[in-house]
Amino acid sequence: MKTKLTLLASTAIAVLALSAPAQAANSGWYVNLSGGANWLSDEGFSASTVGSDTLTFAPDSDTGWMISGAVGLSLHNMVQGLRVEAEVAYRDNQVDGVWASSTAPGTDAGLLDYEHSTLSVMANVWYDFDLGNVRPYIGGGVGWAETELEGAFLGGTTPAINHSDDGFAWQVGAGVNFDISPNVQLGLGYRYFEGPEVNLGAPFAPNGASGDVENQNHSAVVSLTYGM
Repeated sequence: MKTKLTLLASTAIAVLALSAPAQAANSGWYVNLSGGANWLSDEGFSASTVGSDTLTFAPDSDTGWMISGAVGLSLHNMVQGLRVEAEVAYRDNQVDGVWASSTAPGTDAGLLDYEHSTLSVMANVWYDFDLGNVRPYIGGGVGWAETELEGAFLGGTTPAINHSDDGFAWQVGAGVNFDISPNVQLGLGYRYFEGPEVNLGAPFAPNGASGDVENQNHSAVVSLTYGM
């Protein structure tokens, strides 16, 4: 699954980058490549059932990475400062921590060690503030994402993790772009991205306890934008 997601993300970014030059020259089209550090909000859970089974999950994520590619269109001729874009992004973090699944006969517990990755396809809207060669911006977007957890619950008899869920995603962000040539901008920015949660339950909690691993991301990015 991880290989499929990585291949899909790489292919989509390449297609976006290659398709942009086919658009009409000087029409306000641009291509963007961004990358940087990604941090997950460490949201654990504890869920119980009537069967006295409790699943406790306490993750601790390391600093990860993200990469994105986008094709956009400046709408300055309609609304000064407005631009829209289609974006494909991939985020990846390694997570460790502790877990426990208690049942009436006893308790199964151990360490966490898994990879948390998200592939997203987003439609974004950004607003630029024109200050000459410096252009602060704010905005956000909505779209679709698939989140995957792949790794292991170490200790006891609990099996490996290989769970994924997909659904609605959204993000907001801000940053600043610097003109380094007539057609090229170098940017620094921040993104808050929230994707679909992944449900964990059986077989980790035999009596039916379950909980959702949240997918809240903070990214610090460096970007390069080429305008047509």
